Amino acid sequence: MPCDHCERCDFLPVCDAWWDEVDHLCRVAGCGRVQIARLEAAGITTLAQLAAAEQPDGVNPETFARLRLQAELQLRRRESGRLEYVLLQPQPERGFALLPDPSPGDLFFDIEGNPFWDEEGSLEYLWGVLDADGDYEAVWAEDRASERRALETLVDRVRGSLADHPGMHVYHYASYELAVLRRLAGRYGTREAEVDDLLRRGVLVDLLKVVRGGLAASVPGYGLKEIEAFLDFERRGSISDGGTSILEYERYVQTRDGTILGAIAFYNEEDCLATLALRDWLIARREEALARFGPFPLPEPVEPKETPPGAAERAALRQALVDTGDPVCELAGQLLDYHDRERRPVWWAFFDRLEQTPEELVEDPDSIGLVEPVGETEPVARSLVHVFAYPPQEHKLDVGDSPFDEEGHAAGEIVELDREGRRVRLKRGPSLEDVPLPQALLPGRPYWTDAQEDALMRIGRSLLAGERRYPAVESVLRREPFGRDVQTTDLDRMAELVLSLDERHLVIQGPPGSGKTWVSGRLIARLLREGKRVGVASTSHKAIHKLLDEVEAAGISVRGVKKATAGNPESVYESEHVESHANREDCLDAPLAGGTAWLFAHPDFDAGLDCLFIDEAGQVSLADALAMGTAARNLVLVGDPQQLAQVLQGSHPDGTEVSVLQHLLGDHATIPPDRGLFLECTFRLHPDVCGYISEEFYEGRLRPDDVCATRGTPLGTGLRFMPVAHEGCRTEAPAEVERVLREVERLLAAGVSAAEIMVVAPYNAQVHRLRDALPGDVRVGTVDKFQGQEALVVLYSMASSSGEDIPRSLEFLLSRNRLNVSISRAQCLAYLVCSPRLLEVDARTIDQMRLANALCRFVELAEEG
Repeated sequence: MPCDHCERCDFLPVCDAWWDEVDHLCRVAGCGRVQIARLEAAGITTLAQLAAAEQPDGVNPETFARLRLQAELQLRRRESGRLEYVLLQPQPERGFALLPDPSPGDLFFDIEGNPFWDEEGSLEYLWGVLDADGDYEAVWAEDRASERRALETLVDRVRGSLADHPGMHVYHYASYELAVLRRLAGRYGTREAEVDDLLRRGVLVDLLKVVRGGLAASVPGYGLKEIEAFLDFERRGSISDGGTSILEYERYVQTRDGTILGAIAFYNEEDCLATLALRDWLIARREEALARFGPFPLPEPVEPKETPPGAAERAALRQALVDTGDPVCELAGQLLDYHDRERRPVWWAFFDRLEQTPEELVEDPDSIGLVEPVGETEPVARSLVHVFAYPPQEHKLDVGDSPFDEEGHAAGEIVELDREGRRVRLKRGPSLEDVPLPQALLPGRPYWTDAQEDALMRIGRSLLAGERRYPAVESVLRREPFGRDVQTTDLDRMAELVLSLDERHLVIQGPPGSGKTWVSGRLIARLLREGKRVGVASTSHKAIHKLLDEVEAAGISVRGVKKATAGNPESVYESEHVESHANREDCLDAPLAGGTAWLFAHPDFDAGLDCLFIDEAGQVSLADALAMGTAARNLVLVGDPQQLAQVLQGSHPDGTEVSVLQHLLGDHATIPPDRGLFLECTFRLHPDVCGYISEEFYEGRLRPDDVCATRGTPLGTGLRFMPVAHEGCRTEAPAEVERVLREVERLLAAGVSAAEIMVVAPYNAQVHRLRDALPGDVRVGTVDKFQGQEALVVLYSMASSSGEDIPRSLEFLLSRNRLNVSISRAQCLAYLVCSPRLLEVDARTIDQMRLANALCRFVELAEEG
């Protein structure tokens, strides 16, 4: 089976010859690993067999019809030698319906990029643009500053052409150029609104989407070079592919030989010319489709959107802060657009999903594709509850979500979700009575963050005016040290330090099992006894409730109020001294207030607290922490950046993308003694487990309490590696489930109770298989479900067969944070269960090498089980 390593493998010609000899399914254009596995399971193993096959069980009919047509076309070309294409039935907003009429202002765009440029990632070193008259311009970049200028030059040129020709478009082939524009606009904090406007107006046209949605062709792949076989176009340059372009650019960097740049630019110009030729060829095919199938809607120019209220003021404040030349003011200025940058990719992803079929959405990690109604509907008040089944897939929808369907219409509310049985119950009200039932469920729109954005504006104005209105926030921004060693693990001395805070911040880093929530509860109780007003914040209601439990356990006598969300029972907290209220005003005068960023960033709370504790601060963005920080004279930031990290959607300028703890720790894995407290003693980890965790994640500073060494299991302590060979598994591996089951049975037979065993997996699909196989008392779940929990024995099943099979990204599966959380749940014995091929992943960046190294180090230290 082809893999990522093929392009660098000396044996590729041998494999190519073998795949041709056996007529392997990998030779069918668009037939991926998942489809190949399902077809082979149905007894279809060659291209020729697929071309003649009937619809098999276990393969989606739409997928099968597409692949069979592709195989038929390729087989006919093999036999006749003739190129041919078949027009597909037009669909709204797909294929030829995405292809606009030509305009004199049209541009044709191609980028050359080096993904291995430096530790920060790729450098887009050549931005090539061709106009409708065939005039070509090359814009070069050799560092980050010139890359930013290249982006600005391109965007400004497009906007200039758009002003002169409102019907113009920018044509490119495949998604790379679009992804670069999105990423770099956010990264450099420049031309963001302009790029967003171009995308919203549909100015960029991906011709690959037109090709794939409009026709099927007798080609072995749908890359630009393969499609050129249909065009009246011939390449003449010495560089024939993108890989050679990268190597030649690296040679130029070393030699400064200008002729090399000329050859690269000629290659890029030919790509732009081929894109122009393809656009013209597709226009002719579109006319054929109109003649054959009748009229269908074509893209129309979209008017520019009015500037949102307050955007001009924010832009002016950002520029004023950046112009001060003060790094702190510059950072605060760039943070003003943080929430906008987080929202944009959510919107982009939403509209990208609308261009996908329900079948394609099965592969989307956030959506549910190919839902089908099953069973009877159930009336509830004026609504109807429908039950839908769906095939195995990853998704992030949950009870309470209000998803959209594949057409972008509201689909109802999820009232019940059975992940194991793959059933979802959807409540649909009277307004949806005439709307067709969904074939896919898409996640909704982003949250609005007006309170946080307003708080960041207040901080910016204060900094610009030199008012020091928020000194604790400024302390965080400037990473102010204490000027002395404050490290201690003595609770009384920690309390004295918190009470002595004077308009500044304190970091408390709590590694696994160090009792950070217990410590925080006692410190908050001490502040309350001293008459201080205290706030408790975190990323989730669950985390806030857990900390409030510890505050109650520490003994308090004052009144507390937890801000609840109307209609969300999970946000309600009640205890002896704390009650929940949905109205923000009820929280303002309470000595103890609990809530999320939406509460404490609100101007009603401005500077109203003596101290704000932000728990799980390793998962809180710097922007949100600063916004919440406007509520208090002092800030205590509790968490661990080495455990589960914040979830980022967007691309951001350097320094603005980090969590508040990443910002304060900088390049350190643990907080330095002059900058905060490190809870260096774990009460969970046996020395045989703690050694790996401390060395790999905590600079050797984490040590086990003496009690940890007294614990054990009948099968010993420490690390165990269980290699399980399998192929083609992405999110679920039956062989790993079987191996985990055998080991759990061995543990149970040896006397370990089921309640003392925890099994962790990165994917819901693997969790479902494990739950079905294991005894009910064994805890099974994804990594994020178990942060803060522990068990005598933990087994971590990784599911994916190899780097090529990882469905999201290598960074997701091999995340150091996830590995740390998974292994550090174990008090005594930690198992890693995975395919040995994961130890051989093709790391393409230095960061990916670090990720792979953490996994390999575990295996080095572990006994093989």
